[in-house]
Amino acid sequence: MSEVHLAIYSIADLCLAPIETIITLFTIKYCESSVDIKLILSEQDLTERAYTIDLSNFVYKVVSVDEIPYYASFCELPNIAINKDSCVAGLCTVLRQIVKDKANADCDIISSMRYYTLLGFKGSCLMACSEASVWTKFCEVDLILTLKSLSVKNLEKSELPISLARFECHMSQPVRLHNLYKYTMCKKFASLNIAKEIETSLLEHTYAEGSCITLADIIIFVCVHILLGTFSSQMIPKLVPLTAKWYNRMLTDEFIIKCLSCLPLKSDGLSTLQYTLPVVVNESLYKSDPKRYKPKSRIYTRQEDIERSLQLVGDMKVSMELDVAPFGIEIDLNWSDVPFDATPEGGSLPPARLQRKQEQLQNLCKPVLKLAKAGNTIVDFCSGSGHLGILIAYLLPRCTVILLENKEESLNRAKQRVQRLKLTNVRFCQCNLDYFKGDFDIGTSLHACGLATDLVIQCCIQKNAIFVSCPCCYGSLQDCHRLTYPRSESFKGCISNREYSFLSHAADQTHDKQNVKTKQGYKCMTIIDTDRKLFAEQFGYKVHLAKLVPETCTLKNHLLVGIPKDKLLHSNTCEN
Repeated sequence: MSEVHLAIYSIADLCLAPIETIITLFTIKYCESSVDIKLILSEQDLTERAYTIDLSNFVYKVVSVDEIPYYASFCELPNIAINKDSCVAGLCTVLRQIVKDKANADCDIISSMRYYTLLGFKGSCLMACSEASVWTKFCEVDLILTLKSLSVKNLEKSELPISLARFECHMSQPVRLHNLYKYTMCKKFASLNIAKEIETSLLEHTYAEGSCITLADIIIFVCVHILLGTFSSQMIPKLVPLTAKWYNRMLTDEFIIKCLSCLPLKSDGLSTLQYTLPVVVNESLYKSDPKRYKPKSRIYTRQEDIERSLQLVGDMKVSMELDVAPFGIEIDLNWSDVPFDATPEGGSLPPARLQRKQEQLQNLCKPVLKLAKAGNTIVDFCSGSGHLGILIAYLLPRCTVILLENKEESLNRAKQRVQRLKLTNVRFCQCNLDYFKGDFDIGTSLHACGLATDLVIQCCIQKNAIFVSCPCCYGSLQDCHRLTYPRSESFKGCISNREYSFLSHAADQTHDKQNVKTKQGYKCMTIIDTDRKLFAEQFGYKVHLAKLVPETCTLKNHLLVGIPKDKLLHSNTCEN
């Protein structure tokens, strides 16, 4: 049976806990899940507000951090231990796992369908990571931060939380229908002149994502229930009428009603205040909403903008030279000694990609072989189906390798390969980078998309770990709640975020050699990765930046190897 680990701040039937624990327990009760609940008494961050949960109707056990599986302790709470070597973490991922476990265990088809419906269209509700999805970020980050930051000082303000205003605007937008844009924009509809009619005649939101309750509704309901109880006033429904209507509709669900008893609320008695609603952009929170296809803020990489940004970087007088050869190229890696399931072919890659993938893997594997020591923990970030991590695990049997990936299907394929190879030194974490907190010695990433590469480097720096990264998707670099661009102080003093974005977009224009944009694209790639190099050097790292060998193994062919200075003297080959 799966084991969920949740933080609490007090031990009693009426218990204080962080908002993530409140939402998770509410979902467990809503699904009538039999998941094994382990509560971990934790020290409260006094800057964050705690909430009360009634535990009298839950079966649980209070344990210490030392009593949970050690690999689960690598991840932020809440998390779920699936088995002896696999866990999932992050609020949305944990809730999805609870729902899936219940749906799969329910023998009654009608009942199980109710749980599958919670996972939304094709089971994709809240599946995307918060860095890529506006909707997931709202549910998993923005709303949660709103509840965490509520204080007496906040409550004395007359303005309601901005998250409440954003959800109200979201509920005023058309219901999300998959392929709506495709169908309304096609010639067939255009010729009948009914495209606009279809769009404007859509029914209003019944629930947050459409006509059925999904997991997003559960998260939002708990948060809104607390907010409405906290900002108690008769004028609130007038300020957010669509949210109030949705909330009242949620209260007609029999399962919601059964769960309310676990959420005892104490009104703060501020009904005399005259509240106002913050002004926010009137838009849907769906990134795929039709109205967001041509946003006004979209950046077009006009050549004159790129050239101006290149000039600004040129004026910095910063060396943009790449190393002659990638770090660790002298290390021998004999593919004939590698078993089938640890090769790209064993990972079910199509024949056309096998040679290039093999070349990519050996470029990233060799620095690890050179730098790793027996007993090291190595994390393969954004591991996918484990091409890099599994190869490293096989070649370094005395090291522990953690495959960290947010896509369940990819990790399942990796688990099958690990099982066939009978590797005992591999662990699996299904979560976003945000939720991994374990100590490790080396972090790797092969083509971690966009800002994921910077999140990997940032995570490695925080743990004083070596990083071995081959970046990808430069054009999708954008600020998020964890980092901003440019990265280094040198670049921040000379180039703006917008000018930097021109360069990152141009860096994706690395086509074939005949393309006129290719040379400029690689120049911009070098600038972005030099910024990454300088950022790591600010924290005492020695960073090697070079192209993969051969350069043709991938269009995104840069390799960044960062070594903390205190580990430079110990960069000997691992004796495994």
